[in-house]
Formats: sequence, structure tokens, C-alpha cells
Amino acid sequence: MSQAAMPPPQGVVADLQHPTDVLRTINFVTQALTLAFCSFFVFIRALHKIRSIGLNLAVDDYMTFISWILMVGYCVCGIFLSLHGGGYHIWEVPKTEVVYYHQAEYAATIFYAPMTLFIKLSLLFHIARIFAPYRKRVQGIYALGGLLVIYYVTSLVLKIRICSPISAYWKGQEEKCLNQSAVITADSIISTVTDAIILVLPLPLTWSLQLPRDKKLRVSGMLAVGGLATAFSAWRLHLILTEGKSPDVTIIFLQVVLSGNAEAGIALICTCLPALVVQFNMLKTRAGYGSSRTRTTGLGDNTSGAHKLSTLNSSRYGPGQDKYNVDLEASSDEAGLVSHAQGSSSQEDAAQFSGIMRKVEVTHTVTYETSDCDKVSQAESR
Repeated sequence: MSQAAMPPPQGVVADLQHPTDVLRTINFVTQALTLAFCSFFVFIRALHKIRSIGLNLAVDDYMTFISWILMVGYCVCGIFLSLHGGGYHIWEVPKTEVVYYHQAEYAATIFYAPMTLFIKLSLLFHIARIFAPYRKRVQGIYALGGLLVIYYVTSLVLKIRICSPISAYWKGQEEKCLNQSAVITADSIISTVTDAIILVLPLPLTWSLQLPRDKKLRVSGMLAVGGLATAFSAWRLHLILTEGKSPDVTIIFLQVVLSGNAEAGIALICTCLPALVVQFNMLKTRAGYGSSRTRTTGLGDNTSGAHKLSTLNSSRYGPGQDKYNVDLEASSDEAGLVSHAQGSSSQEDAAQFSGIMRKVEVTHTVTYETSDCDKVSQAESR
């Protein structure tokens, strides 16, 4: 007969054959939904980038893809937690399963640090790319990114070597380990503070631009979604401070892992929202373009005119770029932010700009083609 990992509290009867499912099913569902939703949004972002600029990806694109890979590893660790007792009370988990549970717990803490780091760097580099003309603000963003790298690399090293030897972590030899509660608490505090900073950082920059109010509200709404990540991060900090010393680790730590799913998953989705908006606009524009083209061709034979219009658009917008694509890119909130940010930078930043500037004069040439009927009329009048 299996022996429980620890005796139950006084007055509680432990049933190893039929343990109480407190969070086990919830955890399985959460991990599956996290994998599905994050993979979908990252796929949409990759599809949009490859269609628009090919494989010439930006730094924040690579960081998003790396963070998604780490997210997959984090979710797999969450699944293994419940396969070995996570979600049951510790006194209803067989002693033989606790070792495997703590091994999955250790792996989850290792995946969390770089996953969170790459997601936050992706958001910071994305903000820096949009507001590139604001040199001093962008330098502050890079400085924040550098501090995050220093902290999370240090945190990762501490978590890897939190016990000596490492096997002492899952063997329960606490005398050979650092103060795990202090490390996790510090990690939660830093995550909550930096989440709040990244959430608030682009708001004053966005509202300082000369944009329509509805576009400012849409952009602020997308950024507000990131507030949910900050809320879950704050909830995890509260959980650790109030329940961190509870012996029921198969419940408490699983709650910490689930809060990490929510925090990192929402933040990762936020990095992909602009691409989703553009893809949605593409679908709407294609539908409108198709119906408009059908109505136009229904007026009569205008094949040559359509060909001339296509030629005119090609010559105007460059090879491989038609008016439809240009209008589409201009309709996205991200493109609007970039164009307005580049056009609305401060005089101080403009004075520091030392690049080469070129004046371009654009002329329009209109060619009138006389139809055959007009030529016949002119001949008769002569």
C-alpha cells in the first residue's frame, strides 16, 4: 500500500485511492488553452511578418518566437506537475510521486525566468521601434531592458544552483538549499513592478501624438490588456506572501504556476495583437475590394481601363507594392503610431538627428486618351 507524502492535518481523512481534485483538472485545461491561444497568436504574427517583409525580422520578432518556445516548455512542466500529484493535497499524494513532482517544479522555475525576460524584452523593443525618434526616451527603454537582463540572468543562475547538489531540491534536503521563499518572493516583486512599468510606459507617448481620439483609445485599449498580466503578477505576489509557508505545496505552487501562465500568456498575446489587427483589416479590406471590383466590372467592358489603373498603381507605389497593400498598412494602428511618432518627435530630438535628409519633389502626369468615337466626330466636323 502506498504511503502518503505527509500526514494529513488533524481531523482530515486522506484517501490515496480517490484524492480530491482541487486544481488538477483546472491545471490540465489551463495548460492546453495557454498552448493553443499563444501558438495561434504567434502564428498570426509570424504569418503577417513573413507576408509583409519576408524573413527580414526585427529583434522583437525573434524575442517573441523564443519566448513562445520557452512558454511551451513551461506548459509541459505544468502538465508534468499534475501527472505527479499537482492539484491534489500533499497528504493525498503517494510519497513515491513527490520526487517527480519536485523535479517538475524545479524545471518550471528554470523555464519561468528566461520566458518572462524574452517576453518583456520583446515588448520593450517593440515600443522602442515605434517611438524611435524620441531618442532620450528610447535610451531609457534600453536601460530598463539592460537592467532586466542583469536581474533575470542573475535570478536564473540562483535558481539553477539554488541547492548544492541540485538533487537536494527534489530530495527535500532544505539544509543544502538557499532560501527558496526569498528567491521566489523577490522574483514576484520584480515581475509585478516591471509589468506595471511596461504597461504604463507607452501611454504618455501615445497620447502626446497628433492622432485621432478613437485611434488613441484603440491603442490604449490594446495596452490595457497588458494590465491583466500585471494583475496576475500582483496576485502571485500576494499568494506567495500569504501562503508561501503552507505545507500543502502541491496546491500552493501549482497556483503560482497558473498565475505564471496567465501573466506570461497575456503578455505574449499582447506582443502579437498589432499583427492580429492588421490581419483582421486585411480580411475586411479584401471583402470590400472584391465587392467593389464586382460592381465596377458590371458597368461594362472596362478591361483596358482596369489594366491602366493597375499599371498606374504599380508605377506609383513601386514594384511588388500596390495601393491596396499601402492603404492596408496605413490602416493599422501600429503603422499610424510609427508614422506619427516619426513626424511628431520633439525639437530637441530633431536637433540631435545627424542623418542625411533629401528633398523629394513629386509630380503627377495625367494622360488623356481620345476614344475612337471622338476621332470619328472630329473627322466629320472637318
